[in-house]
Amino acid sequence: MPFRKILVGIDFSEVSDAVFESALIFGKLYNAELHLIHVIEPISPLFHEEGFEPLIQTEEFQVVFEVESILKEESKQKLDRYILKGKAEGLNISSSVEIGNIAETILEISDEKEFDMIVIGSHKKGLFEKLLLGSVAEKIVNKSKISTLVVKGTPLKKIKKILCGYDFLPNSIEALEVVKEIAKITKSEIFIVHADSDEWFAHLRHIYEKVFEKKVSLLEKIKEEIINGLSVPVDIKIEKGKPEEVLLKYIEEAKPDLVVVGKRKGKDIKRFFLGTTAMRMVENAPVPVLIVRRR
Repeated sequence: MPFRKILVGIDFSEVSDAVFESALIFGKLYNAELHLIHVIEPISPLFHEEGFEPLIQTEEFQVVFEVESILKEESKQKLDRYILKGKAEGLNISSSVEIGNIAETILEISDEKEFDMIVIGSHKKGLFEKLLLGSVAEKIVNKSKISTLVVKGTPLKKIKKILCGYDFLPNSIEALEVVKEIAKITKSEIFIVHADSDEWFAHLRHIYEKVFEKKVSLLEKIKEEIINGLSVPVDIKIEKGKPEEVLLKYIEEAKPDLVVVGKRKGKDIKRFFLGTTAMRMVENAPVPVLIVRRR
């Protein structure tokens, strides 16, 4: 899955530089086109809704649009310094400033322009705010149809070790394929982690043990195939426990440059109450997390 067109969300917060640096790594890795986008929340949503024009004075429209025009021009100037850096690295890079809901605007443009990856930053929020609204990063990760790289402050400066969460399901098989593609280019070490959470049928002990042994055998086969095919170091770990807890444990121990996980499609109500392994990685992993999805 080559990433040829990358959409980079820049919000001028403390993580923006890290987001841009991480996007540069993938841009150079895949010789990809980068497009930086900054989205300004509308001063008043009513001014951008059809049907409310008769209720709003012309003078009010003019003031709001003038202010938004000033904000757009200032934002374009701020993006220019990133553009200069990107061009200095030899990349095809462009930018735009939009007005609208941040998450929805980024998602709409990623669909319309057929981007292959979104790169965004993630900010810590209070529990109350998160329960009510969720973060921009969470909305994008949950709704995006394409792969999303989430950066939390530590930029991706190099890729020499990649940790891949693997559970034998299609989403993680796709994630591992992306890991192999990256490792082929960078000659990175691959660290595959499987969290075994099948003890729910532990009362059928003989069946559980056979399944566990089969998983170990399959992981060893995957390891051998990667080593033979890519000639890169590969390590595998299988441990009983909750996926997010096991993955975070090995992220702490292995200290990878990048974490890669697949993202299942889930129902909104289930996702709201329970979350997903991918979102737990976004919330808690100290390094950039790539959530893989194929179109």
